[in-house]
Amino acid sequence: MRNLWASLTVGLASTDASAKEPKHAIQNSNHIFNAIHSSMRQWGSSLNHNGMSLFLATVPKGVELYHGTSEPFRINGTEWLAFEPEHALVFARSHRRPPPGRGGPPGPGSHPHDDDAWHPSERSDERSRYMPWHDDADDDDLEFRRPHHEDRPLTHTAGQRERARVPHQQQRLFIEESDPEAESYGYLHTYQPKRDLRLLYIDGQSAAKSDKGTLDMQDIVLLHDNPPPKGADDHPPLREPSKGGRRRPGGPMGEVYRAEKLCELAQTEWEGQVDGFLRMELGFEIILCSFEQDLEVKRITQATSQDMGGPPGHDGPGNGLNYYQAVASRFDGIGGHRVTLDYDNFVSLFAAEGATFFDENNLPRARNDSSVIRSFLEATKKMVLQPPANKAVDWQAVDWQAVADMIVTKYADRIEYLASSEAGHLQTFKAELEQLFRPFTDYGNRNTTLEIHRCATQYVPELSSSSGLAAVSTLNVATTICSTLSHAAEASTYKEAVGRVQSLKSWLAWPTWKRCRGCGYNEVCFVPIWPMGGEKEHEHPRCVSNMSEVSRGYWGDRGPGPHNKSKPPKKHE
Repeated sequence: MRNLWASLTVGLASTDASAKEPKHAIQNSNHIFNAIHSSMRQWGSSLNHNGMSLFLATVPKGVELYHGTSEPFRINGTEWLAFEPEHALVFARSHRRPPPGRGGPPGPGSHPHDDDAWHPSERSDERSRYMPWHDDADDDDLEFRRPHHEDRPLTHTAGQRERARVPHQQQRLFIEESDPEAESYGYLHTYQPKRDLRLLYIDGQSAAKSDKGTLDMQDIVLLHDNPPPKGADDHPPLREPSKGGRRRPGGPMGEVYRAEKLCELAQTEWEGQVDGFLRMELGFEIILCSFEQDLEVKRITQATSQDMGGPPGHDGPGNGLNYYQAVASRFDGIGGHRVTLDYDNFVSLFAAEGATFFDENNLPRARNDSSVIRSFLEATKKMVLQPPANKAVDWQAVDWQAVADMIVTKYADRIEYLASSEAGHLQTFKAELEQLFRPFTDYGNRNTTLEIHRCATQYVPELSSSSGLAAVSTLNVATTICSTLSHAAEASTYKEAVGRVQSLKSWLAWPTWKRCRGCGYNEVCFVPIWPMGGEKEHEHPRCVSNMSEVSRGYWGDRGPGPHNKSKPPKKHE
């Protein structure tokens, strides 16, 4: 990294004309570092929910993926896959039953007002806006009939309708045609990729249907020339008489349109080099462009009445706590090497000058500026079309998330302690920092600049070729930490010393500082994940043992939990 070292000054990193990354990447290195550290992690991505970065992702052949639906047939075409079965089970409901909150008699063992708690009285065409199951079926779709294979509902997240290309009798697996009881239940499909899937990962809560900025990367950037139609979330899709009265694809906030256009982009502009899109809401999911081409069925099983679309915000038949526990189990990562990200070759709006702004809630937003966006799209296309590196022989490949982990785990508690004023007085404060810098100090030849350099580069590999976005941002964050702590140790007053560390903590904004401490075995650390949670829980996540305890209002929704009068978020420019 000789060129990279030369481009950095102690404390305030900057790039010279030969550096590969723009100055804006250095200015936003804290945000880029957090994007790397939180990638494919439910916790950090839930707090930093407005994703501004794109990564190439690989899901290996044979990984189990799940799809919930009303049908005991394999699915073809474009649809959604979940990484956790509890996520997919939310959508495993019978086509005989209305989706949650749409009326109709409660299922066996349900409580009469469970759905009312999740969907208070309001216009029915607005209910789908905040429903995690994304169904936009209406009464005509709830006929007690077996749909023909030409017009079968594919309902994981959007109730998308698409013609299946495999005959009806060939698609039915493990379910007898003559079983009338099977019509009363939904089904959990388990699929496995036939080969490694190459996906584009959109970080943050990019599957959250909200106007807080979670969809900016998709609707403003990737679909800049073809954004979802305005008002797509307000009304059910129109019917097309020319197609026998079938409904055009809809979904909350244009979700089906979004999926179709993303896949169209992947097939045309990106020459089919991307198989789908990896996103996160209450669990990680994949928009896979072709089930038929990329998946083989492992099994299709019948769900119970408990799994028939129960809302996640209560602990009745919907098993809300069980669902959230499955989500919480992935707070620190998707696990099992089920997803691999390319950190040496990713793009971020934070690295593009003028591409982002922070709204009145201090949330990052994508600026709708065509001149900036088209340049970013070209960089994205270049990344996608670049031949994948052979990691098996590329000894210089660096797992930059692992590097970020070492930095966070080493300094998070120490910074939090020093910023808390618990040290009490300057002597104790300086003694703590003295211990921190001992490994980097030559007491026979003191040199503050070298001590900071040794501290900052402790975990950053010195590879001359690693001068990309991840390397620059990680080194700048490490340098800023070590420089600030060194200068705090030289402060003349305790107030000045604490103030410097508090400013550092605010700039770093590590999600780990909001983690609950000491939750019970039967509790989860609750943080708002669309469509659940309130403002207070975003600032101060807390231990809960029942989803009925959680508040609402953070997403501007009317989700489960005690009434929260927080104001809905303002729309961006």
